[in-house]
Amino acid sequence: MLRTRWQIPVLLLSLLAFQPVTAQTAPVMGTLEVSGRVKIGAKTEQVKRKRFYLIRGSLTENKALIDRLKAADVTSRECFYCKLKASPEYSAWLKAGDCESPYCREISSEDIAKVPEFQVAYQKGMKQYRGKEVIAREWLTTNLVPELRDGFYRQRRSMTESLLAGVKPTQSSMTDSVSVKAIFFDIPVKPETAGKATQTFLITNIVPIEIGSKSYVWACEKEIGSKKVTLQLPVPENNKPAKNCEVIVRELPDCSSGTCAQK
Repeated sequence: MLRTRWQIPVLLLSLLAFQPVTAQTAPVMGTLEVSGRVKIGAKTEQVKRKRFYLIRGSLTENKALIDRLKAADVTSRECFYCKLKASPEYSAWLKAGDCESPYCREISSEDIAKVPEFQVAYQKGMKQYRGKEVIAREWLTTNLVPELRDGFYRQRRSMTESLLAGVKPTQSSMTDSVSVKAIFFDIPVKPETAGKATQTFLITNIVPIEIGSKSYVWACEKEIGSKKVTLQLPVPENNKPAKNCEVIVRELPDCSSGTCAQK
């Protein structure tokens, strides 16, 4: 049977409608593992409960951010609490657990007996909760002076926002207290060059991490693709630059009588 001219295009369209649809390529999702075990000289330090940020782009592309990190006016933990005239016992308690606030670990009865600020807050709680010791201890932090309780945290949060200056991190992750790792999952990788399977990212802690007598800010670039990538935080030796990293090292100031002085 002969087909008319208008029937042939209709037949072709019908055939195309039943062709299998090609599935769209799934986006590449990457994984990054940052080790918080940092080798300084002959000793390996553990960087626990510290936050790292993942930002798209290389060191060069994030130069403005790195320049801000280098120029930042940083107040150390000791100087912050020293200026508040916190007791030596309170500062020592924070330092012993590498804590930035009293929320980082449990406050024991022994701690309350040793630290004047804890004792004052505990006694206040005893009056509020009619002599119930357990409740007074569990709610002790709520009765601390606000600046002693979370002032340093709030200062660091404000500093982070100021240094980022509108830069939007893709993700952030914190090192834990067991594996001492910060892990970034399901990182959306968007290669900017045809045929390239990875994308360059910057990993940085933004605010200084205090280790011993110095503080450290890392800004390292890594190529991330479908396979898991690891980053070991480097520490420059003999003033030699670290590969693919900017490491900002500062001496922590001495603080006494409410005055901080650079070493």
